Amino acid sequence: MSDQYLRATRLSGELFERAKGVFAGGVNHNARFYQPYPIFVSKAKAQHIWDADGNRYTDYWMGHMALILGHSPKPVADALRAQVGQGTHYGMGSRASVELAEEIQKSVPCAERMRFCNTGAEATMYLVRLARGYTGRRTVIKMAGGWHGYNTELNKGVHTPFDRAESAGILEGEQAFVKNVRFNDLGAAERAVKEAAGDTALIFLEPVLGAGGCVPADKDYLKGLRELADRDGALLAFDEVITGFRVSLGGAQEYYKVTPDLASFGKVAGGGLPLGLVAGKDEVLSLADPTRRENFVSIGGGTFSENPLTMAAGLATVRYLRRHAGDVYPKLGEAGDMVRRSVDRAFAAEGVETHTTGLGSLFLTHFGAAPRDAEEAAGGDRQTRLDYCLALMSRGVFILPGHPGGISARHTEEDLRRLASESRRFAASSGRGAQGLKAGSGRAKAGRREG
Repeated sequence: MSDQYLRATRLSGELFERAKGVFAGGVNHNARFYQPYPIFVSKAKAQHIWDADGNRYTDYWMGHMALILGHSPKPVADALRAQVGQGTHYGMGSRASVELAEEIQKSVPCAERMRFCNTGAEATMYLVRLARGYTGRRTVIKMAGGWHGYNTELNKGVHTPFDRAESAGILEGEQAFVKNVRFNDLGAAERAVKEAAGDTALIFLEPVLGAGGCVPADKDYLKGLRELADRDGALLAFDEVITGFRVSLGGAQEYYKVTPDLASFGKVAGGGLPLGLVAGKDEVLSLADPTRRENFVSIGGGTFSENPLTMAAGLATVRYLRRHAGDVYPKLGEAGDMVRRSVDRAFAAEGVETHTTGLGSLFLTHFGAAPRDAEEAAGGDRQTRLDYCLALMSRGVFILPGHPGGISARHTEEDLRRLASESRRFAASSGRGAQGLKAGSGRAKAGRREG
C-alpha cells in the first residue's frame, strides 16, 4: 500500500523534504507525523480536505477532532468575515468573550466560572495550579495513557511503559507529585489516594482516553472517582478538551451525569481557532481573581487569550450547537454507533478481529482484543493500523494513523458506508484477508500519538 501512497502524494513528499529543512522533524506537532511522510493540505471544506497533489479525502481527523460542524461552516465563516473588519486582536476583553463564556456557562454543568487561554495544554496547567492552591495539597493522580498537553508536570505516562516522563529535559522533581494509575480501575485510584496519605489535591482524567486508545470510561468508574475525591477532600477534574461539546452539549460530564469540580476545554469550543479554557466551581476559580489579596492563583491566559477572532468563531459554534442540540447530538451519536458496528462487521466478514472503540462521534479501530485501558490499547497491532490508514488514504478516506477519528455534522450516511466498505476491501485485498492479517500482526512498538 505504501507504494501506492508514494505515487499519489508525490508533492506532499517534496513538501515534507522542504519542511525538514525548517522544522524539527518536518512537523509542528508530533501527532502529525507518520511513516513514510504526512500529506500536506491545500484546502478544506465541509467533510473534505484536499492535499498538495489535488487528492480529495473524506476527512475523519477534522482538525484534531475540533471541527464538529465540518470545515469552514457557514455560521463560523460569516462570523469571522464580520470580525476581521472590526479588528483581529484587541489585547482586551470584548462583548463576544462575555457572550461565549455565558453560552459555555449555560451548557456545561461544572462551569460556574472560567478563564480563557489559548490551548488545552495551558488550561490543564492552570487547572492543576488551581487544585493545589485550593486544597493546599501536592499530589495529582492521573491515568496511564492520559494526554493533557505538553505542560511539564502532566507530560508523563502517556505511552508505554507509563512510568516515566515523555521527554528529555524534564527534571525528576518536576513530576515527583504526579502519580499514574490504571484507567477504568477504581481500586488503583483508591490505593494511590491512600498512599498519598491526605496529600491528594486532584484526581484528573479524560472521560474518554484520547492518545490512550479512544477508550470510554465506565460510568460506575467515574461515579466511584467522584465519591473517592469527596471522601478524601481532593478535587475531581475532567480533561474535556476532546469530549467537550462533542459527546454532548455539556460534554462527557453531562453524558455520564458526573459533575467534576474543574474541567479543561478547547478544540470544539474555539470553532476551529485556538482556544483553551479552565472552568469549574466558583469557590475554586475565585482564587484567580486578581483583586484577591490572599492565596491568589496566577492564571495569565496569554497575549492572545480571548482574541476576537477566536471569540467570534467559538460563539458562532457554541450558539449553533445550543440551538440545534436536539438534532446534532443524536445524529452524531447514531453516526458513531454506525461506524463502530459497521467497520467491525466489515473486518469480521473477512475473518479479521477488530474492535472499534469510542463514544458519540469519536472512534478508533483496534486490531486485536477490545481494550479497556491504555495498557491494553498499546498491545494492539499498530503496523496493521498504519497499513489500514494508508490504504484508506489511497482511496480517498483520511484517518490520521494511530489517532481517533471524529465525525462531523457534515458527514453523510454514504460517507460512513464507504468507510465500512473500504475497510472490508482492505481486509480482503493484497493478501490482507484473515490469513494475511494474522500472519503479519506482530505487536508493533507504540508510537507517539498525542492529540
